[in-house]
Amino acid sequence: MKLINKTATKTRPAGAQRGRSVAQRATGWLSLHGDCASDALRRLWQQPVASLMTLAVVAISLLLPSLLYVTGKNLNQFADSLQGANQLTAYLHLHVDDSAGRQLQQTMAQHSAVNRAVFVSAEQAAVDFAQWSGLGDVIASLGENPLPASIVLYPADNSYDTAAMLRDTFVMRDEIAHIQLDQDWLLRLERFMTLTQRGVVTLILVLALGVLFVTGHSIRTTIVSREAEIRVMKLIGATDGFIARPFLYSGFWIGLLGGVLAWLMLAAMLLLFHGPATSLLSFYGEQYQLYGLGNQATVILLGGSALLGWLGARLSVSRQLTRF
Repeated sequence: MKLINKTATKTRPAGAQRGRSVAQRATGWLSLHGDCASDALRRLWQQPVASLMTLAVVAISLLLPSLLYVTGKNLNQFADSLQGANQLTAYLHLHVDDSAGRQLQQTMAQHSAVNRAVFVSAEQAAVDFAQWSGLGDVIASLGENPLPASIVLYPADNSYDTAAMLRDTFVMRDEIAHIQLDQDWLLRLERFMTLTQRGVVTLILVLALGVLFVTGHSIRTTIVSREAEIRVMKLIGATDGFIARPFLYSGFWIGLLGGVLAWLMLAAMLLLFHGPATSLLSFYGEQYQLYGLGNQATVILLGGSALLGWLGARLSVSRQLTRF
């Protein structure tokens, strides 16, 4: 009997040595995290008023940069379509005849940074002005054409620096009275778009801190309300990681649901503006339309909000658990 007991003792593994397969451990890990996630969501549902107020603050914090992003995205379609309008107009002196003007046009066209140069005679300028403005009778009544001949230059690229370089190159020619850089206002639009983009980035960083603080404060309040439960868990040997896990999931849900609420608010605003905006954009062309966030930006919004919520909870939990 003793021999049998010894053999059984040797062949039966100790409790600490009984290993589980990788699949079993993965299943247990997923089950544990699934229970924590569902429990955190259930606790938020049990406090609808407090949870909704927290989600509303997070959503508004995320809505402002999202709205600026959409505004910049819709303005960019105008900037992109207008980049092709990059051109210079060199107005000639009135005493320069067509022969000299065409010779200058050929000289300009040979410049490496010029894609195309078009000569517009004074007579053609008067005809174009009459058709465009409807003031042909006024031009005819003057007896003498007051409009000068001009040369329209199309740079080899859409860079403002290239156009400015061409202006500085030809402005000192004796035949030229003035060079109008038609992209000056596009440069202002480009600077405005750059300012808008930096404003969006700055606002995102500032409001991201706001989301961290809101989530951290909510989690801190939850930890205080469950202080007795945490102390009991500490007494029976629960680790800090095990105790912190439900609160981390609470922060994750606050961030994710706040992002979803921000997306819904933005979608409602775009739906409200869609009719008037479409009517306005139709005057500028059928290619213009009102854009929303898009799939990539939506994923970034939801993923970023969930990450901010988790990070805010992490910072709050790591600080509060030191009290126990």
